[in-house]
Amino acid sequence: MAKKGLLAIAVVVLLVVLGTGVLIGAQFAGGTSDTPAQTTDPQSDDSGGSSTPTATPGATPTPTPTPAADTATPTETATPQQRSIPAREFNEQNVSDYVRQFLNEEREAAGVPPFESGLQTEEELNEMAKSHSEQMATAGQAIHEIDGVSSKDRYENSGLYDRCTFKSAEGDYIETPDGTDFEAVEKTVAGQTYEEDGQERFHATDGEVARKIVDDWMAWPDYRERLTLRNANIVGIGVEITDTGNVYVTANICG
Repeated sequence: MAKKGLLAIAVVVLLVVLGTGVLIGAQFAGGTSDTPAQTTDPQSDDSGGSSTPTATPGATPTPTPTPAADTATPTETATPQQRSIPAREFNEQNVSDYVRQFLNEEREAAGVPPFESGLQTEEELNEMAKSHSEQMATAGQAIHEIDGVSSKDRYENSGLYDRCTFKSAEGDYIETPDGTDFEAVEKTVAGQTYEEDGQERFHATDGEVARKIVDDWMAWPDYRERLTLRNANIVGIGVEITDTGNVYVTANICG
């Protein structure tokens, strides 16, 4: 009996020892821990694919910048130059006044006094020059003689031949309105494009028309000489502009 009692006690002790060992082993093998267990990456799965990312609480999402729309740089548009101006927009008296002004500038550059203004003879010369410009417009040519009437004839018919005769600057001879010696004529175009000497030309204002006339006269040696004569004190200017923009100009000098 005593042996059986000891055997029972030994079994109980063995069971207690084994239970204690199992408990201790369980703690060492993964019992409770302060470190949280690792979770599966929400952005990937076992198959290698991706899933919709989950926003981290408290983080401010970074907005995706919207691409700026291509903004074309504005190109300055040149104002088209007007290539047709009605003839009625031009003023014959203004053109005449500009011609006189530009001629005086040329005389000043040549070292001679400007033409005088406000004299009765000037008015008579203006009328004679205007009449001739009208006849040139009818004929369609810038010429001195029309229908057999010459520049000298016009001076005589207007009573200006003797009045306009004067001594040369040197004083050794007399300047007379014979031939075309006291006259300059020219033609140009106002408000319309035209070609001259292979170049395209366009005159948009009264001043531009007058400048072209005077420049052409100064480019012609005979005209330049007579229009810059030192003792030629008066000039008459006549301008005629047709409905199609053709401009005819006459200048007549006097001493």
